[in-house]
Amino acid sequence: RRRGVAEELVAAAEMAVRMEWGYTECYLYVEKRNTPAIQLYRKLGYKQLWEDDTARTLIPTNSGNMITDSTTLVCMRKKLGGGPKLFGLF
Repeated sequence: RRRGVAEELVAAAEMAVRMEWGYTECYLYVEKRNTPAIQLYRKLGYKQLWEDDTARTLIPTNSGNMITDSTTLVCMRKKLGGGPKLFGLF
């Protein structure tokens, strides 16, 4: 933690979204209980759009199995900018 790796990964994903796929917005989903991730995404310019409190998630058990549990998903979006310009005007 605190080495900037997550920021670099998000920046690389945003670059791919913008430069390779041509999109001007990036969306992500994160569990509401993952507050460090939400804080990072907000710091990087992501805004919360909505929450889904009916979502389910997988949780590993000590025996190596997986169980499902309820969670709240947060959808966040960032406008990436630098979109194509119409006749060089916009």
